[in-house]
Amino acid sequence: MADKATASPSEAWKGERSYRELAEKVVELVREGEFPPGTRLPSERALAERFAVSRTAVREAIIALEVQGLVEVRMGSGIYIAAGANDGRPGVGLPNGPGPIEALRARCLIESEIAAQAAREGRDADLDRILDELNRMRDRMDDKAAYDQADRMFHLRIAEATGNNMLVHIVQSMWDSARSDPRWDKIELHFHTPALRAASLDDHHRIFAALLARDPEQARQAMRRHLERVVSQFSQTWR
Repeated sequence: MADKATASPSEAWKGERSYRELAEKVVELVREGEFPPGTRLPSERALAERFAVSRTAVREAIIALEVQGLVEVRMGSGIYIAAGANDGRPGVGLPNGPGPIEALRARCLIESEIAAQAAREGRDADLDRILDELNRMRDRMDDKAAYDQADRMFHLRIAEATGNNMLVHIVQSMWDSARSDPRWDKIELHFHTPALRAASLDDHHRIFAALLARDPEQARQAMRRHLERVVSQFSQTWR
């Protein structure tokens, strides 16, 4: 097995490749008649076992196919092949790059360490700016777009508190690339709720409390728990 430090680029992109290959395989099976339009697909677990991929890869593949209009997700019922999915279209224009869940997991690793560094390096002025964004999130709970903007700025302010401009750039890139991805819109359509915003606000209060206490380990854990909970929410079964 390749050591993580010497893993090849192809190994590093295994997650992306597996979800794209699975999406393409589903399209192939539709055209071969195994999954005709209107058919409910097997469960995520069954698809993962059949094609020897992770359930995350299955979720990413389904989202990509939904963006293309080839499957229909019915919450509480399952995933269905859309009408017209087998109409002879030349290909599935799958989006490039990692999907939303894969991106969130990367954020979990990176932003947890950024939070720890911010707890060590942040100045009082940095904490004031982070608190301003936290207050904006609280005041805009009923306005999703405004809440999302304050949420983004909260995370950017934490990166700024490290004093490292490259970390700020990384956090901004991760946020902006995800939010411009139509797959993110789809997954939020299914799983983002006012209750999720309320839980996220509580998470952000815990992150800020750890930063205020200048406790790197608590800041790391609070950020990790926050992003892991979002991953868990977005990974709920569709039926």
